[in-house]
Amino acid sequence: MPTEPIPAAPATTGPPVQTRTHSNMKPLLRSLAFLPLAFLPLAASAGTETQPPLIPMRDFFRNPEKAGFALSPDGTHLAWLQPWESRMNIHVQKIGSPEVVRVTAAKERDIRQFFWKGSNHLAYLLDKGGDENFHLYSVAVDGTGFKELTPFDKVRTQIVDDLEDNDTDAIIALNKRTAEVFDAYRVNVATGELTLVAENPGNITSWVTDWDGRIRVASTSDGVNTSFLYRPSEKDPFQTILTTTFRDALQPLFFTFDNQALYAASNLGRDKQAIVRIDPATTKELEVIFEHPDVDVTRLLVSRSTR
Repeated sequence: MPTEPIPAAPATTGPPVQTRTHSNMKPLLRSLAFLPLAFLPLAASAGTETQPPLIPMRDFFRNPEKAGFALSPDGTHLAWLQPWESRMNIHVQKIGSPEVVRVTAAKERDIRQFFWKGSNHLAYLLDKGGDENFHLYSVAVDGTGFKELTPFDKVRTQIVDDLEDNDTDAIIALNKRTAEVFDAYRVNVATGELTLVAENPGNITSWVTDWDGRIRVASTSDGVNTSFLYRPSEKDPFQTILTTTFRDALQPLFFTFDNQALYAASNLGRDKQAIVRIDPATTKELEVIFEHPDVDVTRLLVSRSTR
């Protein structure tokens, strides 16, 4: 259908303005009036299809049937988390045997983290009533020998290093001395013996152990600046080697297997964070392990068996 031409805008001192006459709107309105009719067949056919069943909301939040599988160091037992009394508990099965043994009995809170200590014990964290003051417990592989390793009120336990190669000990952090400060301890999961290995002066936020389980690196932060601390042995005091601002990052990962150098994620002297090997006594960069021009690299995996 022919339409009338759009008249030229009148001369004004402002920007040009286009106008449309009333007759120009009629074809557009008639076209819009037919649009709903075009979708009627599609809507009708969609209503006749079988709708998929709804997934119950509880399925998105319920505990998994099994999770967190971990093989014992000697390869004879498999441990995992599985619900019991609606709470996640540790279950153990000897390889080749159909028998499954539940070794914990948590009813109020889920067990979320556990690890093997040797091939005869398991250690795990559990809080009480949701207070997030996690305590460390141990239990034998057959469910006997239950022991609370950190029986302190209003004290939270953090795992620093589970010392995978040590059959009895682990390094943990406790705010036992002061609520706001976590000191590092060595704990024997069989006897419960606690030994202080590093006292926090008040601003240390993380600890790093070498492959012999000795704490030799620490990090401090005031919320803006982060410092890298190092000591040659546990008998030596920590020395601040480097302080960076929020623009820079030097994140210690773990020691080389000879305990002399340190792997770290660093953006010092570059735009993106890379995996490097550094001298912990000076933070001098010794080697670039891997870097990418477009993204930060922050994690490095290690094989304990092949080193």
